[in-house]
Amino acid sequence: KNTPSANRAAEEARRESHGPTKSEAYSPGRKMYSSAARTNLTSDRVTVHRSDIVGEGQFRIAYAGTYLNGNRKNQEAVCKSFKSKYKVIEQEFFDTDDRVNERAIQFAEDWNDICPQGKDIQITYGTVSYLNDGNSYLIEPLIRYFQKFTSNNGWIANENDVGWAVLAMEAFSHFTYHRSGGQMIVCDLQGRYRFDRYNRNKCRFELTDVAICSRQKRFGVTDLGEKGIESFFYNHRCNKFCHCNGTWSSPRMQRNWFDSHSGTSMMASSDAYLLETRNQARFTSSLQPIYDHYDDSSDDDSW
Repeated sequence: KNTPSANRAAEEARRESHGPTKSEAYSPGRKMYSSAARTNLTSDRVTVHRSDIVGEGQFRIAYAGTYLNGNRKNQEAVCKSFKSKYKVIEQEFFDTDDRVNERAIQFAEDWNDICPQGKDIQITYGTVSYLNDGNSYLIEPLIRYFQKFTSNNGWIANENDVGWAVLAMEAFSHFTYHRSGGQMIVCDLQGRYRFDRYNRNKCRFELTDVAICSRQKRFGVTDLGEKGIESFFYNHRCNKFCHCNGTWSSPRMQRNWFDSHSGTSMMASSDAYLLETRNQARFTSSLQPIYDHYDDSSDDDSW
């Protein structure tokens, strides 16, 4: 008799023996447990809807997806894949993605301990998954009503365009510089502010695809090093969310090294020497080997 439980058991047996189908991504068991982490939870199988493109930018295409099992079963996912033209930086991006998110989550935990009520932050921690067609995907829970607050090249959104939320996001980046002893900042902040009118304690920011700029450039292709740090502070003005637990430090040198824009910039580690401040190169949006990533969102969704 083909009962639902029997069908599920047969499907699981098929997956174990044959692997996922061509449209189904499987992600090995990587876990992150933190109140500041927004994860796939126990869901490790996703159907990738390759005919349903959520958004497309210079580097990646984002497809809609549906979780097949676990806590997020039947919920919407987003499945991000590099275009073939940019496969050269894909592996370096994936190799450091865990490191970026884990460090950003640690900072978010510290921020959540001292921030004003309702300004907590959750960082999305996705999973790299593989299809039988040879493509790899970064699988994450979908974020609706997406906004871009800051980039990694010093750009900061105008408060008139995105509201007060950008002030809190700027302050978080400043906080991470102080908390790290001046060694790095978490930047490229994008996502949404989730408002809960019934319980203000549940109001929070949900962010995805964050970057870290560090003096040692240890965080992959979106780490713009010392020049990324100085460019942020050149454009940052402290606001009511800064210094909420005492005076925060800032770098002595603040310079705009980039033609700042809302897109994410990427640079391979082989060119990292260009990001040291002793190298006087200043970057424009058309200068190689910086790759400028425009339109990294659709109107409604994060990808």
